[in-house]
Amino acid sequence: MSESVDPYELRARQLRILASLHRKRADELERTAEAGLAARSMRRLTAALTASEVRQIAEHPDLAELNVQLDGFYGPDADRPDDEPTA
Repeated sequence: MSESVDPYELRARQLRILASLHRKRADELERTAEAGLAARSMRRLTAALTASEVRQIAEHPDLAELNVQLDGFYGPDADRPDDEPTA
């Protein structure tokens, strides 16, 4: 004879399975939220680094002199990516 399944045991098993699925989805959502916060932090870091570079350039007016030195080293006719091609 086969034993009948206790409906309370069956329901408890179903609820445990459902709970485990919810925990999995909650973990996925938590990771997504953390990734969003990490992206925000990276944007803030990029903005801070850009602002720092702008300040450094503003504080050092001798960059024009550096350009002259580089022109002297590489020569005035050196190909640069930002130069327009001459025809």
